Amino acid sequence: MRKYILPILIALNLISYMSFYIKVAEPIIHFTSISIFLSILYIVIVIVIKNENLKQNQIISLIAFGILFRIILFPIGPIASDDVYRYIWDGKVQYNGYNPYTYSPNDEALKHLYSETFPSKINFPHLKTIYPPYSQWMFLLSYVISGEAIWGIKLLLLLSEIATMILIFFTLRNFKFEEKYSLIYALSPLPILQFFIDSHVDGFGITLLALFFYFISKNKLLYAYFTLGFSLVSKFITIMIYPFLLKGRSIKNFIYVNIVPIVTVALIYLPYSIDGFPFESLFIFAQKWYSNGVIFTLSQKIFTDNFTARIISLSLFFLSFVWLYFSKKNLTEKIYLIFVLFFIFSPVVHPWYLSWVVLLTALNFRWSGVLFISTISISNIYALNYILHQKWTMNEWLLIVEYLPVIILLLVEEFGRRKSGIIIHE
Repeated sequence: MRKYILPILIALNLISYMSFYIKVAEPIIHFTSISIFLSILYIVIVIVIKNENLKQNQIISLIAFGILFRIILFPIGPIASDDVYRYIWDGKVQYNGYNPYTYSPNDEALKHLYSETFPSKINFPHLKTIYPPYSQWMFLLSYVISGEAIWGIKLLLLLSEIATMILIFFTLRNFKFEEKYSLIYALSPLPILQFFIDSHVDGFGITLLALFFYFISKNKLLYAYFTLGFSLVSKFITIMIYPFLLKGRSIKNFIYVNIVPIVTVALIYLPYSIDGFPFESLFIFAQKWYSNGVIFTLSQKIFTDNFTARIISLSLFFLSFVWLYFSKKNLTEKIYLIFVLFFIFSPVVHPWYLSWVVLLTALNFRWSGVLFISTISISNIYALNYILHQKWTMNEWLLIVEYLPVIILLLVEEFGRRKSGIIIHE
């Protein structure tokens, strides 16, 4: 009977993804229900994988199913988020010779680019784009491929996801870790739903971070730091890795880790900075946005002040960072923990943000990571409320259900956990 458990779980996943072809009155209700159901199934799948001695052909077959699940969702349009329309718009703006950091979609200078879709479907059309240059390149390439159609973005995301899964597999092999943990990423419903229904851009940056780890596994540090610079211009979150690369290394390594990524980032940003300011909307986002952040939301409830809640969240994160920096943990452990801690203390934690944790959990298995990327599906309830009732409010009890088990498990893991992970050789 035991040998049938995993095939049954895969079959249930297949049926769940196929269910998105059923026409329903409220797609967001279906999306939320399926995402929570698949998250529960995922925990069971991970338990089975963790306790099975899978052969290489079985691992490859299951990775193929992960790719199949992504392809199945290819024709499904966005449900829980409309961010993809901004991506396509940015691609169209660049294709027509304009800097997306110079004009907002509402700007009169771009009126001749308007269509039936744009800018009516773009969220926050009064703001200039927030997305970094590498993502902008993907948007432009997508527009060249498919124009205003979404499938161009999905095609690029599919190629990125396949590359990510291959890189995880070989990184684990290079470090003589069990290759079966590549299934943590391949079968996770989080990137599958978030990248292939709502087409979120994080899929591009995650591939670059996976490539960074692959180069580390081959001890090609110069290539790794160059890739890390590229990942920064995909999403700024990877800047948290830099301090851990500087600690206790040689002078040569210190120069590499500073010069190579900084020069890479500067050269990529330069063309966009001539007639625009690429960080304008990012600063607005950092000051005002909040969603699904447990520490921030609870602090805001106590002090009823946005600024104070942000200071508390930032201070607690900084203290956690200092503790982690001086700890004797290995590189993968530190990177895993700093990402998890960042999302625990961040004011904004959309479900697709946790896709980065899926990658890091595959490379540094932790049950806290598996739980976090599963309970995050609860936060889709906020999108459901907003779409159906035009209300975006945080529910303290939902936040506690979502975060408390993760925090408890994370603390438990920190007692008596044996050292493991990736070490950079001098």
